[in-house]
Amino acid sequence: MVSPAVSVAGDSATSRGSDDATSQMFSNKRINICLYDTNFLLWKQQVVLTIRGLGLEEFIDPDVPKPAKFVEKESGGRMLNPEYVQFVKQDSSLASWLLSTVSPDILPQLVGADTSASIWHVILSLYSKLSTTKLMHLHCKLRSMKKGVLTMREYTMKIKEVCDLLALSGRKVDEVEHIATILNGLPSEYAPFVAVITASKEPFSLEGVVSVLVDAESRLLADVVEPPVGINLSQFKTVDSKVEYNRPSSRQG
Repeated sequence: MVSPAVSVAGDSATSRGSDDATSQMFSNKRINICLYDTNFLLWKQQVVLTIRGLGLEEFIDPDVPKPAKFVEKESGGRMLNPEYVQFVKQDSSLASWLLSTVSPDILPQLVGADTSASIWHVILSLYSKLSTTKLMHLHCKLRSMKKGVLTMREYTMKIKEVCDLLALSGRKVDEVEHIATILNGLPSEYAPFVAVITASKEPFSLEGVVSVLVDAESRLLADVVEPPVGINLSQFKTVDSKVEYNRPSSRQG
């Protein structure tokens, strides 16, 4: 089977044009991320979308058979199958491109993988079965994460990355623990919002918590919300898992 993205040549001139098109196709495809131990899911998302956009998913699917290397000639005997030659060229281009998106630290683990499917399989195997040491490291990292100088989006995304890696290894972090991890790593100025979230009769969803905290960050940075030290929770109300701050009305004496 040959990828629909590049037609198979019927003669040498068409074949050369197709080869050039394949090379050009990959030379124009760049992703803005390189595979490291900590960003597998982000890398995978970009790579899969790129391969899908080129119509080359079959090259990373080990269950899809490649064309026969030889075909029978009408005059008798066998000849090299043009479709096989084209398949190998496309596959080699994709394999080379995949390796170019992998960090030098990981490349040695891919030595010997010389097809797109084998490279893809090795990478998936590396990250779908984490060692006990890596799992412990991820759990410890999750418990020790702090917002610090990160923006709220950056902070919550870092926690999500760790949770996603654990889920990939069959150690899914439930939503309550995910939310608790976010709240535990926040600085003291977010205490009023944490109190509202944890005291709510209706549990907040993960998306709701993130939305509240992003909004809180904007308000705090703009000095819009300036809660007193002895904050009264009645100043806040929840509407559809969102926090609204009710400012005390000002009275003129």
